[in-house]
Amino acid sequence: MRSVFTRIERAERVAKARSKFSADCICFPANEPAQLAFDVEFHIAGAVKCPLHGERFKPPQLRVYMAKWMREKRHSVLWSHHSEQYRKAWFVSFPESLWPAQEIEDEEGATYLILCDGTRLSAMEPIHCQKRVELHQNGGSMEIYGKQAP
Repeated sequence: MRSVFTRIERAERVAKARSKFSADCICFPANEPAQLAFDVEFHIAGAVKCPLHGERFKPPQLRVYMAKWMREKRHSVLWSHHSEQYRKAWFVSFPESLWPAQEIEDEEGATYLILCDGTRLSAMEPIHCQKRVELHQNGGSMEIYGKQAP
């Protein structure tokens, strides 16, 4: 009889481990950071709060540029490279009725995201509209571009 209870306890632990996230939780898993490329995406994802935890993810301290080819394949790898919890968190912010967005660049170099309903979101300003800041570190230099102040 004791072995039956032991097996039940193990099965309960396994079930609990598999469902680390509550059904109401819409957070991105800590081991699967949100793959966001543009400020507007961070703004959209950050505006949606988890009913259990509030903030759904921590924005990275240092944002790394995501290549266009990677941005284009993000949506297609949702099912092959991400967990069910990641997909749940992703679709809360970026519903399938609107996303994936079509990325277009105008003649001046500005990038826009066109949602499935035709909504146009500004994703990135052209580089010549951004101010340049130079950092000198250990004898080398690095250029960083940021938004120009109005």
